[in-house]
Amino acid sequence: MDHEKQIRLLLSENEFLQEQLEELNLTIEKKEEDLLELANRIPESEALLRSKIEGNLIEIQQLNDNYNEAQQKIKTSEIINEELELDFVKEIKEGQKNKAVIKELTSVSTQIDILNSELNETANLYKRVQELKKELSEAKSIAELKIIENEELRIELDELKALFLALKKQKSTS
Repeated sequence: MDHEKQIRLLLSENEFLQEQLEELNLTIEKKEEDLLELANRIPESEALLRSKIEGNLIEIQQLNDNYNEAQQKIKTSEIINEELELDFVKEIKEGQKNKAVIKELTSVSTQIDILNSELNETANLYKRVQELKKELSEAKSIAELKIIENEELRIELDELKALFLALKKQKSTS
């Protein structure tokens, strides 16, 4: 019995394996049909892929051209930026020089204002000195006239004294 069971079991397994074999054969046939269909489509797909590859190559070439052009533009931009930076630095230095000059001019302007003020003061003092010189000159002239007048009055006084003495002597002798 054991053998019978084993034989039945083996027959059952055999049937199961045959069914699986048939299924696998069907699957293989289906895959072969699919492969045949794919093989028939290969020239068409190959042409399509070649077309895509050629399109991609053209696009890659355009991208390379664009990249090279962009690199050239970047180099040009860098040169322009360097020139602009140099100009900017130059303008900053000139601006600093101009600020220093403006500061110096402001200082000079302030000094000129001070000098103008002092000059006006000096001019006023000079004018006052001229007025005082004129007054002094007038006073000198008046003083000289007074000296002359005093001298004349002294002479006249001396003459009057002499005359008075003479008269007094005459009166006393008479």
